[in-house]
Amino acid sequence: MPFISSQYIHRRSNYIIKYFKVIVFLILLFTVYLRWSLLSSNNETKLIEHVNDNIYLPRANVQSIKHGRLDLAKYIHLDLKGAPPKAENFYELFFNFLEKLQMGIKGVVIEYEDTLPLEGNLANNLQKKHQLEIIPLIQTFGHLEWILKLREYESYRDDPDLPMVISPCFNLTYVLFEDLLQQTLNMHPNSNIIHIGCDEVTLKNLHPHCQAKQMSVSETYIEHIRRIVDIVRKIRPGIRILIWDDILRGSSFIHNEKLLRQLEGLIEPVSWNYYTTFDDNYKSLSGWNIYPKFFKNIWAASAFKGGLHRFSMITNSTHHVLNNREWLHFIESSTFQHNPISAIILTGWSRFDHFMPICDILPTSYASLLYSLHVLNTDEYLVDDSNRDCDILLKSINKESTLCDTLPGRSIWSSIFSLKFHLLKIQNRLKLLNTIAPEYNRKYLFVRRYDLKSRLSELQFLLKKLLQNKQKLNQHFSNLYSKDVIDEWIDLYLTPVENQINRTFIEYAPVYHKTIWERRPLT
Repeated sequence: MPFISSQYIHRRSNYIIKYFKVIVFLILLFTVYLRWSLLSSNNETKLIEHVNDNIYLPRANVQSIKHGRLDLAKYIHLDLKGAPPKAENFYELFFNFLEKLQMGIKGVVIEYEDTLPLEGNLANNLQKKHQLEIIPLIQTFGHLEWILKLREYESYRDDPDLPMVISPCFNLTYVLFEDLLQQTLNMHPNSNIIHIGCDEVTLKNLHPHCQAKQMSVSETYIEHIRRIVDIVRKIRPGIRILIWDDILRGSSFIHNEKLLRQLEGLIEPVSWNYYTTFDDNYKSLSGWNIYPKFFKNIWAASAFKGGLHRFSMITNSTHHVLNNREWLHFIESSTFQHNPISAIILTGWSRFDHFMPICDILPTSYASLLYSLHVLNTDEYLVDDSNRDCDILLKSINKESTLCDTLPGRSIWSSIFSLKFHLLKIQNRLKLLNTIAPEYNRKYLFVRRYDLKSRLSELQFLLKKLLQNKQKLNQHFSNLYSKDVIDEWIDLYLTPVENQINRTFIEYAPVYHKTIWERRPLT
Protein backbone atom coordinates (compact mmCIF):
# COMPACT_ATOMS: atom_id res chain seq x y z
CA MET A 1 0.00 0.00 0.00
CA PRO A 2 2.76 2.54 0.79
CA PHE A 3 4.34 1.59 -2.52
CA ILE A 4 1.09 2.29 -4.44
CA SER A 5 0.67 5.59 -2.59
CA SER A 6 4.20 6.59 -3.48
CA GLN A 7 3.54 5.87 -7.17
CA TYR A 8 0.36 7.89 -7.03
CA ILE A 9 2.15 10.85 -5.51
CA HIS A 10 4.93 10.56 -8.08
CA ARG A 11 2.44 10.58 -10.99
CA ARG A 12 0.59 13.54 -9.54
CA SER A 13 3.85 15.43 -9.21
CA ASN A 14 4.71 14.73 -12.83
CA TYR A 15 1.30 15.99 -13.93
CA ILE A 16 1.73 19.17 -11.94
CA ILE A 17 5.23 19.79 -13.38
CA LYS A 18 4.00 19.21 -16.94
CA TYR A 19 1.01 21.47 -16.33
CA PHE A 20 3.30 24.18 -14.95
CA LYS A 21 5.56 23.92 -18.02
CA VAL A 22 2.56 24.30 -20.33
CA ILE A 23 1.43 27.41 -18.43
CA VAL A 24 4.93 28.94 -18.62
CA PHE A 25 5.15 28.21 -22.34
CA LEU A 26 1.75 29.85 -22.98
CA ILE A 27 2.79 32.90 -20.98
CA LEU A 28 6.00 33.21 -23.00
CA LEU A 29 4.12 32.75 -26.26
CA PHE A 30 1.61 35.44 -25.30
CA THR A 31 4.43 37.82 -24.33
CA VAL A 32 6.20 37.36 -27.67
CA TYR A 33 2.93 37.87 -29.54
CA LEU A 34 2.15 41.02 -27.56
CA ARG A 35 5.58 42.51 -28.26
CA TRP A 36 5.29 41.66 -31.96
CA SER A 37 1.87 43.31 -32.10
CA LEU A 38 3.21 46.46 -30.48
CA LEU A 39 6.13 46.61 -32.95
CA SER A 40 3.81 46.09 -35.91
CA SER A 41 1.56 48.96 -34.87
CA ASN A 42 4.41 51.29 -34.03
CA ASN A 43 4.42 54.32 -36.30
CA GLU A 44 8.07 55.07 -35.67
CA THR A 45 10.59 53.48 -38.06
CA LYS A 46 13.16 51.54 -36.10
CA LEU A 47 16.73 51.78 -37.35
CA ILE A 48 19.56 49.33 -37.39
CA GLU A 49 23.16 50.07 -38.11
CA HIS A 50 24.71 49.13 -41.41
CA VAL A 51 28.22 48.32 -40.24
CA ASN A 52 30.06 48.46 -43.55
CA ASP A 53 28.95 51.92 -44.64
CA ASN A 54 28.33 53.42 -41.20
CA ILE A 55 24.81 54.35 -42.23
CA TYR A 56 21.42 53.30 -40.97
CA LEU A 57 18.81 51.16 -42.63
CA PRO A 58 15.12 50.85 -41.76
CA ARG A 59 13.88 47.50 -40.47
CA ALA A 60 11.86 45.79 -43.15
CA ASN A 61 9.20 44.41 -40.78
CA VAL A 62 8.24 47.78 -39.30
CA GLN A 63 5.56 49.75 -41.11
CA SER A 64 4.93 53.46 -40.66
CA ILE A 65 2.33 55.93 -41.86
CA LYS A 66 3.43 57.20 -45.28
CA HIS A 67 2.93 60.76 -46.42
CA GLY A 68 5.09 61.79 -49.33
CA ARG A 69 5.14 64.97 -51.42
CA LEU A 70 4.14 64.17 -54.98
CA ASP A 71 3.17 67.83 -55.31
CA LEU A 72 6.71 69.06 -54.51
CA ALA A 73 8.44 70.30 -57.69
CA LYS A 74 11.46 68.12 -58.42
CA TYR A 75 14.38 68.93 -60.69
CA ILE A 76 17.01 66.41 -61.82
CA HIS A 77 20.57 67.74 -61.92
CA LEU A 78 22.84 66.58 -64.75
CA ASP A 79 26.49 67.35 -64.09
CA LEU A 80 28.30 67.22 -67.44
CA LYS A 81 31.65 68.02 -65.83
CA GLY A 82 34.21 66.17 -67.91
CA ALA A 83 31.92 63.17 -68.59
CA PRO A 84 29.02 64.28 -70.78
CA PRO A 85 26.97 61.56 -72.50
CA LYS A 86 26.69 61.74 -76.27
CA ALA A 87 23.92 64.22 -76.96
CA GLU A 88 22.38 62.33 -79.88
CA ASN A 89 22.07 59.09 -77.85
CA PHE A 90 21.06 60.50 -74.49
CA TYR A 91 18.82 63.55 -74.21
CA GLU A 92 15.85 62.46 -76.29
CA LEU A 93 15.63 59.11 -74.48
CA PHE A 94 16.31 60.51 -71.02
CA PHE A 95 13.85 63.39 -71.26
CA ASN A 96 11.20 61.02 -72.60
CA PHE A 97 11.85 58.65 -69.69
CA LEU A 98 11.56 61.43 -67.08
CA GLU A 99 8.33 62.73 -68.55
CA LYS A 100 6.65 59.33 -68.74
CA LEU A 101 7.61 58.48 -65.16
CA GLN A 102 5.01 60.94 -63.84
CA MET A 103 6.82 61.32 -60.52
CA GLY A 104 6.53 65.09 -60.09
CA ILE A 105 9.61 65.96 -62.17
CA LYS A 106 9.23 69.55 -63.30
CA GLY A 107 12.56 70.03 -65.02
CA VAL A 108 16.27 69.41 -65.37
CA VAL A 109 19.23 71.43 -64.10
CA ILE A 110 22.13 71.15 -66.54
CA GLU A 111 25.63 72.05 -65.37
CA TYR A 112 27.80 72.43 -68.45
CA GLU A 113 31.22 73.50 -67.14
CA ASP A 114 33.80 72.59 -69.81
CA THR A 115 31.15 71.14 -72.15
CA LEU A 116 29.73 74.59 -72.87
CA PRO A 117 28.18 75.19 -75.39
CA LEU A 118 27.84 71.77 -77.11
CA GLU A 119 24.62 70.27 -75.76
CA GLY A 120 22.57 73.35 -74.97
CA ASN A 121 20.75 73.81 -78.28
CA LEU A 122 19.65 70.18 -78.37
CA ALA A 123 18.54 70.32 -74.75
CA ASN A 124 16.50 73.45 -75.49
CA ASN A 125 14.68 71.76 -78.38
CA LEU A 126 13.85 68.84 -76.12
CA GLN A 127 12.58 71.25 -73.49
CA LYS A 128 9.97 72.52 -75.95
CA LYS A 129 9.09 68.99 -77.04
CA HIS A 130 8.73 67.46 -73.58
CA GLN A 131 7.54 70.46 -71.54
CA LEU A 132 10.36 70.05 -69.05
CA GLU A 133 11.94 73.21 -67.67
CA ILE A 134 15.66 73.56 -68.27
CA ILE A 135 17.67 75.43 -65.64
CA PRO A 136 21.22 76.05 -66.86
CA LEU A 137 23.81 76.07 -64.07
CA ILE A 138 27.03 77.98 -64.57
CA GLN A 139 29.51 78.57 -61.77
CA THR A 140 30.33 82.26 -61.35
CA PHE A 141 32.67 82.40 -58.35
CA GLY A 142 34.20 79.15 -57.13
CA HIS A 143 34.66 75.82 -58.93
CA LEU A 144 36.03 77.65 -61.96
CA GLU A 145 39.03 75.36 -62.40
CA TRP A 146 38.02 74.62 -65.99
CA ILE A 147 38.78 78.25 -66.88
CA LEU A 148 41.35 79.33 -64.30
CA LYS A 149 43.62 76.35 -65.01
CA LEU A 150 44.40 77.87 -68.43
CA ARG A 151 47.38 80.12 -68.93
CA GLU A 152 45.33 82.91 -70.52
CA TYR A 153 43.15 83.16 -67.39
CA GLU A 154 45.84 82.69 -64.75
CA SER A 155 45.74 86.41 -63.89
CA TYR A 156 42.02 86.11 -63.03
CA ARG A 157 42.67 83.94 -59.96
CA ASP A 158 41.86 85.16 -56.46
CA ASP A 159 44.86 83.13 -55.23
CA PRO A 160 47.68 82.94 -57.81
CA ASP A 161 48.52 79.37 -56.72
CA LEU A 162 44.98 77.98 -56.80
CA PRO A 163 42.84 77.89 -59.98
CA MET A 164 39.52 77.58 -58.13
CA VAL A 165 38.10 80.99 -57.18
CA ILE A 166 37.98 83.91 -59.59
CA SER A 167 38.92 87.36 -58.33
CA PRO A 168 35.97 89.72 -57.84
CA CYS A 169 38.39 92.67 -57.81
CA PHE A 170 39.50 92.24 -61.41
CA ASN A 171 37.31 94.06 -63.96
CA LEU A 172 38.05 91.54 -66.71
CA THR A 173 36.28 88.94 -64.55
CA TYR A 174 32.97 90.53 -65.41
CA VAL A 175 33.81 90.87 -69.09
CA LEU A 176 34.38 87.10 -69.07
CA PHE A 177 31.06 86.43 -67.33
CA GLU A 178 29.15 88.68 -69.70
CA ASP A 179 30.36 86.39 -72.49
CA LEU A 180 29.71 83.09 -70.66
CA LEU A 181 26.28 84.09 -69.40
CA GLN A 182 25.27 85.44 -72.79
CA GLN A 183 26.27 82.13 -74.43
CA THR A 184 24.41 80.15 -71.78
CA LEU A 185 21.17 82.10 -72.03
CA ASN A 186 21.34 82.19 -75.83
CA MET A 187 21.32 78.39 -75.76
CA HIS A 188 18.21 78.49 -73.57
CA PRO A 189 15.91 81.21 -74.89
CA ASN A 190 12.91 79.68 -73.08
CA SER A 191 14.51 79.28 -69.65
CA ASN A 192 13.19 81.64 -66.99
CA ILE A 193 15.49 80.36 -64.20
CA ILE A 194 19.29 80.21 -64.08
CA HIS A 195 21.58 78.86 -61.36
CA ILE A 196 24.79 80.86 -60.81
CA GLY A 197 26.48 78.40 -58.41
CA CYS A 198 28.72 80.27 -55.92
CA ASP A 199 29.20 77.35 -53.51
CA GLU A 200 32.33 76.38 -51.56
CA VAL A 201 34.01 79.72 -52.21
CA THR A 202 37.16 80.25 -50.16
CA LEU A 203 37.85 83.88 -50.95
CA LYS A 204 41.27 85.21 -49.89
CA ASN A 205 41.34 88.60 -51.65
CA LEU A 206 44.98 88.01 -52.68
CA HIS A 207 44.61 89.50 -56.14
CA PRO A 208 46.63 92.76 -56.38
CA HIS A 209 43.48 94.72 -57.33
CA CYS A 210 41.85 93.70 -54.03
CA GLN A 211 44.40 95.57 -51.94
CA ALA A 212 42.92 98.95 -52.81
CA LYS A 213 39.27 98.03 -52.18
CA GLN A 214 39.38 97.91 -48.38
CA MET A 215 36.42 95.51 -48.21
CA SER A 216 35.87 92.49 -46.00
CA VAL A 217 35.55 89.02 -47.57
CA SER A 218 31.80 88.93 -46.87
CA GLU A 219 31.26 92.40 -48.36
CA THR A 220 33.24 91.39 -51.45
CA TYR A 221 31.14 88.26 -51.79
CA ILE A 222 27.88 90.23 -51.74
CA GLU A 223 29.17 92.81 -54.18
CA HIS A 224 30.25 90.08 -56.61
CA ILE A 225 26.84 88.39 -56.53
CA ARG A 226 25.11 91.70 -57.17
CA ARG A 227 27.32 92.32 -60.21
CA ILE A 228 26.58 88.84 -61.57
CA VAL A 229 22.85 89.40 -61.04
CA ASP A 230 23.09 92.71 -62.92
CA ILE A 231 24.74 90.95 -65.88
CA VAL A 232 22.12 88.19 -65.96
CA ARG A 233 19.16 90.57 -65.76
CA LYS A 234 20.66 92.86 -68.37
CA ILE A 235 20.67 89.88 -70.74
CA ARG A 236 17.23 88.59 -69.65
CA PRO A 237 15.16 90.91 -67.45
CA GLY A 238 12.85 89.17 -64.98
CA ILE A 239 14.71 85.85 -64.95
CA ARG A 240 14.84 84.08 -61.57
CA ILE A 241 18.34 83.44 -60.21
CA LEU A 242 19.28 80.52 -57.97
CA ILE A 243 22.41 80.36 -55.80
CA TRP A 244 23.87 77.72 -53.48
CA ASP A 245 23.43 78.89 -49.89
CA ASP A 246 26.38 77.34 -48.02
CA ILE A 247 28.22 80.70 -47.87
CA LEU A 248 25.08 82.72 -47.07
CA ARG A 249 24.17 80.50 -44.14
CA GLY A 250 27.53 81.23 -42.50
CA SER A 251 27.63 83.38 -39.36
CA SER A 252 29.10 86.44 -41.13
CA PHE A 253 25.88 86.71 -43.17
CA ILE A 254 23.17 85.22 -40.98
CA HIS A 255 24.15 87.46 -38.07
CA ASN A 256 24.46 90.50 -40.33
CA GLU A 257 21.08 91.12 -41.92
CA LYS A 258 22.38 94.37 -43.38
CA LEU A 259 24.52 92.30 -45.76
CA LEU A 260 21.72 89.91 -46.69
CA ARG A 261 19.38 92.82 -47.30
CA GLN A 262 21.60 93.81 -50.24
CA LEU A 263 20.48 90.61 -51.98
CA GLU A 264 16.81 91.07 -51.16
CA GLY A 265 14.62 89.98 -54.05
CA LEU A 266 17.65 89.30 -56.26
CA ILE A 267 18.29 85.60 -55.72
CA GLU A 268 16.68 82.41 -54.43
CA PRO A 269 18.91 80.34 -52.09
CA VAL A 270 19.27 76.60 -52.65
CA SER A 271 20.31 74.77 -49.48
CA TRP A 272 22.22 71.54 -50.11
CA ASN A 273 22.78 68.73 -47.67
CA TYR A 274 23.81 65.21 -48.72
CA TYR A 275 23.92 63.46 -45.34
CA THR A 276 21.57 60.65 -44.37
CA THR A 277 20.84 62.38 -41.06
CA PHE A 278 20.86 66.16 -40.62
CA ASP A 279 22.54 67.35 -37.44
CA ASP A 280 20.82 69.67 -35.00
CA ASN A 281 22.97 72.62 -36.05
CA TYR A 282 21.66 72.41 -39.59
CA LYS A 283 18.06 71.85 -38.56
CA SER A 284 18.12 74.82 -36.19
CA LEU A 285 19.88 77.27 -38.49
CA SER A 286 18.60 80.79 -37.92
CA GLY A 287 18.68 81.13 -41.69
CA TRP A 288 15.40 79.22 -41.97
CA ASN A 289 13.71 82.14 -40.20
CA ILE A 290 15.83 84.88 -41.81
CA TYR A 291 15.70 83.79 -45.47
CA PRO A 292 11.94 84.44 -45.87
CA LYS A 293 12.51 88.08 -44.91
CA PHE A 294 14.60 88.67 -48.02
CA PHE A 295 13.93 85.88 -50.50
CA LYS A 296 10.64 84.90 -52.09
CA ASN A 297 11.56 81.23 -52.53
CA ILE A 298 13.81 78.75 -50.74
CA TRP A 299 14.97 75.60 -52.51
CA ALA A 300 16.40 72.33 -51.22
CA ALA A 301 19.04 70.12 -52.82
CA SER A 302 19.52 66.41 -52.12
CA ALA A 303 21.68 63.96 -54.09
CA PHE A 304 20.97 60.82 -56.09
CA LYS A 305 24.61 60.25 -57.11
CA GLY A 306 28.07 61.61 -56.35
CA GLY A 307 27.13 62.70 -52.84
CA LEU A 308 29.15 60.09 -50.93
CA HIS A 309 32.48 58.87 -52.34
CA ARG A 310 35.06 60.71 -54.42
CA PHE A 311 34.88 57.87 -56.87
CA SER A 312 32.89 54.69 -56.84
CA MET A 313 32.17 52.00 -59.42
CA ILE A 314 28.48 51.85 -58.51
CA THR A 315 26.17 54.39 -56.92
CA ASN A 316 25.33 53.71 -53.28
CA SER A 317 21.53 53.80 -53.51
CA THR A 318 21.04 53.29 -49.79
CA HIS A 319 22.90 56.44 -48.83
CA HIS A 320 21.20 58.65 -51.39
CA VAL A 321 17.67 57.38 -50.74
CA LEU A 322 18.14 57.94 -47.02
CA ASN A 323 19.35 61.46 -47.81
CA ASN A 324 16.18 62.15 -49.81
CA ARG A 325 14.01 60.69 -47.09
CA GLU A 326 15.72 62.92 -44.55
CA TRP A 327 14.96 65.92 -46.74
CA LEU A 328 11.31 64.87 -47.01
CA HIS A 329 10.95 64.63 -43.24
CA PHE A 330 12.75 67.96 -42.73
CA ILE A 331 10.60 69.72 -45.35
CA GLU A 332 7.50 68.38 -43.61
CA SER A 333 8.67 69.52 -40.17
CA SER A 334 7.43 72.58 -38.29
CA THR A 335 10.50 74.53 -39.48
CA PHE A 336 8.79 75.14 -42.83
CA GLN A 337 5.20 75.30 -41.64
CA HIS A 338 4.80 78.96 -42.59
CA ASN A 339 7.51 79.20 -45.28
CA PRO A 340 7.49 75.94 -47.24
CA ILE A 341 10.31 74.79 -49.49
CA SER A 342 9.50 75.70 -53.12
CA ALA A 343 11.25 72.84 -54.88
CA ILE A 344 14.00 70.27 -54.53
CA ILE A 345 16.94 69.60 -56.86
CA LEU A 346 18.15 66.00 -56.87
CA THR A 347 21.81 66.55 -57.66
CA GLY A 348 23.82 64.01 -59.62
CA TRP A 349 27.47 64.97 -59.35
CA SER A 350 29.96 63.59 -61.85
CA ARG A 351 33.06 64.84 -60.02
CA PHE A 352 33.72 66.49 -56.67
CA ASP A 353 35.52 69.17 -58.68
CA HIS A 354 37.19 69.61 -62.04
CA PHE A 355 40.44 67.90 -60.98
CA MET A 356 38.80 64.91 -59.30
CA PRO A 357 38.09 61.53 -60.93
CA ILE A 358 34.65 60.48 -62.16
CA CYS A 359 32.38 59.70 -59.20
CA ASP A 360 29.85 57.07 -60.25
CA ILE A 361 28.88 56.91 -63.91
CA LEU A 362 25.29 58.04 -64.54
CA PRO A 363 23.71 54.70 -65.64
CA THR A 364 24.69 53.03 -62.34
CA SER A 365 22.65 55.69 -60.52
CA TYR A 366 19.29 54.94 -62.15
CA ALA A 367 18.14 52.79 -59.24
CA SER A 368 19.17 55.49 -56.78
CA LEU A 369 17.33 58.16 -58.77
CA LEU A 370 14.09 56.18 -59.00
CA TYR A 371 14.12 55.03 -55.38
CA SER A 372 14.85 58.63 -54.30
CA LEU A 373 11.93 60.01 -56.30
CA HIS A 374 9.74 57.27 -54.89
CA VAL A 375 10.63 58.03 -51.28
CA LEU A 376 10.01 61.76 -51.83
CA ASN A 377 6.59 61.00 -53.31
CA THR A 378 5.45 58.32 -50.86
CA ASP A 379 7.80 58.24 -47.85
CA GLU A 380 8.11 54.53 -48.61
CA TYR A 381 11.65 53.24 -48.25
CA LEU A 382 12.53 50.81 -51.04
CA VAL A 383 16.18 50.06 -51.73
CA ASP A 384 18.01 47.11 -53.19
CA ASP A 385 21.64 47.95 -53.90
CA SER A 386 22.11 44.61 -55.64
CA ASN A 387 19.33 45.16 -58.17
CA ARG A 388 20.53 45.53 -61.75
CA ASP A 389 17.25 44.69 -63.47
CA CYS A 390 15.32 47.72 -64.73
CA ASP A 391 12.05 45.77 -65.09
CA ILE A 392 12.09 44.65 -61.46
CA LEU A 393 13.05 48.14 -60.33
CA LEU A 394 10.17 49.87 -62.09
CA LYS A 395 7.63 47.29 -60.98
CA SER A 396 8.76 47.76 -57.37
CA ILE A 397 7.76 51.46 -57.56
CA ASN A 398 4.52 50.69 -59.41
CA LYS A 399 5.67 51.87 -62.84
CA GLU A 400 5.37 50.15 -66.20
CA SER A 401 8.46 48.11 -67.00
CA THR A 402 8.13 49.12 -70.66
CA LEU A 403 9.70 52.44 -69.64
CA CYS A 404 13.01 50.61 -69.47
CA ASP A 405 13.09 50.65 -73.26
CA THR A 406 13.68 54.40 -73.21
CA LEU A 407 16.43 54.36 -70.57
CA PRO A 408 19.79 55.31 -72.13
CA GLY A 409 22.78 53.27 -71.01
CA ARG A 410 20.74 50.45 -69.52
CA SER A 411 23.30 47.89 -70.76
CA ILE A 412 26.10 49.85 -69.05
CA TRP A 413 24.23 49.65 -65.76
CA SER A 414 23.80 45.86 -65.85
CA SER A 415 27.31 45.25 -67.21
CA ILE A 416 29.02 47.23 -64.46
CA PHE A 417 27.05 45.38 -61.79
CA SER A 418 28.17 42.04 -63.24
CA LEU A 419 31.71 43.31 -63.47
CA LYS A 420 31.73 44.38 -59.84
CA PHE A 421 30.91 40.85 -58.69
CA HIS A 422 33.66 39.48 -60.92
CA LEU A 423 36.17 41.91 -59.41
CA LEU A 424 35.16 40.74 -55.94
CA LYS A 425 35.98 37.17 -56.98
CA ILE A 426 39.40 38.31 -58.16
CA GLN A 427 40.12 40.13 -54.91
CA ASN A 428 39.09 37.05 -52.93
CA ARG A 429 41.49 34.86 -54.96
CA LEU A 430 44.31 37.34 -54.45
CA LYS A 431 43.74 37.29 -50.68
CA LEU A 432 43.62 33.50 -50.72
CA LEU A 433 46.90 33.38 -52.59
CA ASN A 434 48.50 35.44 -49.86
CA THR A 435 47.35 32.93 -47.24
CA ILE A 436 48.88 30.07 -49.24
CA ALA A 437 52.11 31.93 -49.88
CA PRO A 438 52.58 34.91 -47.56
CA GLU A 439 55.52 37.25 -48.04
CA TYR A 440 57.85 35.28 -45.77
CA ASN A 441 57.26 32.05 -47.68
CA ARG A 442 57.70 33.77 -51.03
CA LYS A 443 60.97 35.26 -49.80
CA TYR A 444 62.42 31.78 -49.27
CA LEU A 445 60.44 30.12 -52.09
CA PHE A 446 58.95 27.81 -49.50
CA VAL A 447 55.41 27.14 -50.72
CA ARG A 448 53.15 24.15 -51.40
CA ARG A 449 53.33 24.09 -55.20
CA TYR A 450 50.23 22.00 -55.76
CA ASP A 451 48.09 24.58 -53.88
CA LEU A 452 49.79 27.46 -55.63
CA LYS A 453 49.32 25.94 -59.08
CA SER A 454 45.60 25.47 -58.52
CA ARG A 455 45.08 29.05 -57.29
CA LEU A 456 47.16 30.64 -60.03
CA SER A 457 45.17 28.70 -62.63
CA GLU A 458 41.96 30.06 -61.14
CA LEU A 459 43.39 33.58 -61.26
CA GLN A 460 44.42 33.11 -64.89
CA PHE A 461 40.87 32.08 -65.76
CA LEU A 462 39.42 35.10 -63.92
CA LEU A 463 41.81 37.44 -65.74
CA LYS A 464 40.73 36.02 -69.09
CA LYS A 465 37.08 36.58 -68.20
CA LEU A 466 37.87 40.09 -66.95
CA LEU A 467 39.37 41.01 -70.31
CA GLN A 468 36.31 39.62 -72.10
CA ASN A 469 33.98 41.65 -69.85
CA LYS A 470 36.14 44.71 -70.41
CA GLN A 471 35.74 44.36 -74.18
CA LYS A 472 31.95 44.01 -73.91
CA LEU A 473 31.69 46.94 -71.52
CA ASN A 474 33.76 49.06 -73.86
CA GLN A 475 31.21 48.40 -76.59
CA HIS A 476 28.29 49.37 -74.32
CA PHE A 477 30.13 52.48 -73.15
CA SER A 478 30.85 53.64 -76.69
CA ASN A 479 27.12 54.05 -77.37
CA LEU A 480 26.85 56.74 -74.72
CA TYR A 481 30.33 58.13 -73.98
CA SER A 482 33.37 59.39 -75.84
CA LYS A 483 36.70 57.57 -75.80
CA ASP A 484 38.30 59.85 -73.20
CA VAL A 485 35.52 59.11 -70.67
CA ILE A 486 35.74 55.37 -71.36
CA ASP A 487 39.52 55.37 -70.99
CA GLU A 488 39.33 57.27 -67.70
CA TRP A 489 36.71 54.91 -66.26
CA ILE A 490 38.66 51.81 -67.29
CA ASP A 491 41.90 53.23 -65.87
CA LEU A 492 40.12 53.96 -62.59
CA TYR A 493 38.49 50.58 -62.02
CA LEU A 494 39.93 47.90 -64.30
CA THR A 495 43.53 48.76 -65.11
CA PRO A 496 44.66 48.68 -61.43
CA VAL A 497 43.19 45.17 -61.06
CA GLU A 498 44.84 43.97 -64.26
CA ASN A 499 48.15 45.38 -63.08
CA GLN A 500 47.77 43.73 -59.70
CA ILE A 501 47.12 40.34 -61.29
CA ASN A 502 50.09 40.66 -63.65
CA ARG A 503 52.37 41.66 -60.74
CA THR A 504 51.10 38.63 -58.84
CA PHE A 505 52.08 36.26 -61.66
CA ILE A 506 55.54 37.83 -61.86
CA GLU A 507 56.01 37.74 -58.09
CA TYR A 508 54.93 34.09 -57.77
CA ALA A 509 56.85 32.84 -60.81
CA PRO A 510 60.06 31.91 -58.89
CA VAL A 511 58.01 30.02 -56.31
CA TYR A 512 55.97 28.28 -58.98
CA HIS A 513 59.05 26.81 -60.70
CA LYS A 514 60.87 25.59 -57.59
CA THR A 515 61.07 21.78 -57.22
CA ILE A 516 63.72 21.32 -54.49
CA TRP A 517 63.47 22.90 -51.02
CA GLU A 518 66.01 23.47 -48.23
CA ARG A 519 65.98 22.14 -44.71
CA ARG A 520 64.83 24.36 -41.88
CA PRO A 521 65.82 26.85 -40.59
CA LEU A 522 65.35 28.78 -43.83
CA THR A 523 67.40 31.85 -42.90
